[in-house]
Amino acid sequence: MATFDFEGTTIYYEDHGSGAPLLILNGIFMSCASWKAFVPTFSAANRLLLLDLVDQGFSGKADHEYTQELQERVVVAFLDHLGLDQVSICGISYGGEVALRVAGRHPQRVSKLVLSNTTAWTSDWLRDIGHSWEAAMASYDGHQFFATCIPIVYAPDFYQARHDWAKAREELFVRYFTPEVYDAFARLTRSAEQHDERAKLGQVQAQTLVLSSQHDHVTPLDNQLELVRGIAGAGHLMIMGCGHAAMYEKPVEFSAAVLGFVNADTASIEID
Repeated sequence: MATFDFEGTTIYYEDHGSGAPLLILNGIFMSCASWKAFVPTFSAANRLLLLDLVDQGFSGKADHEYTQELQERVVVAFLDHLGLDQVSICGISYGGEVALRVAGRHPQRVSKLVLSNTTAWTSDWLRDIGHSWEAAMASYDGHQFFATCIPIVYAPDFYQARHDWAKAREELFVRYFTPEVYDAFARLTRSAEQHDERAKLGQVQAQTLVLSSQHDHVTPLDNQLELVRGIAGAGHLMIMGCGHAAMYEKPVEFSAAVLGFVNADTASIEID
């Protein structure tokens, strides 16, 4: 178990493999443990860095409200802790929002940037989804939390085909999620309410890939296209037949897109 101290809070991380460093920043309900099945593939040619932000996974819990500026500082402190001047970052949803802050405010620290199912700002749509999630979290009821927060994350066809798998996850939530976990989820949700990087997208200098999903109802396509338009030279890739949780619904396509982009030597590719 690897940790470092961030302003009195213990931050958990994992360090796998070797090669060019690739940092994964989690979605709001995710943790380092969410990537267990991906570790062999993602660490085969890269130094894979997994990080639980404040209030995620094995990292410490906050004793106050905060914004994503706190998580940005966690990421920079983590890079300093490892002595890394620059990394590629793949951010998932909430993690992509944090990655945007890092790439825009510390451009020298990010070589390539993958923004998966991420939005440049918290719209009224997304804010109200967050409020419904907070209400479910406040119940401390795993069944209520699952019913409110989870189905919308997946594409309908995937959810229907994997319904038994989804219900098994619901039982895990009921068994293992404590009031402390739900309170942490609620703080994470509130920390994203003021997220708005639209005016700062031009400050991102890293080569960027925006990774979208056809049936993402949490961060709709129009919001993700704002990233493509606002970040100079940003590429865009759509995963078909997929909802907000691209890494779970289409793991092969997701892995190929992220690793192909991060590891491509684009400077050496010349088209005659």
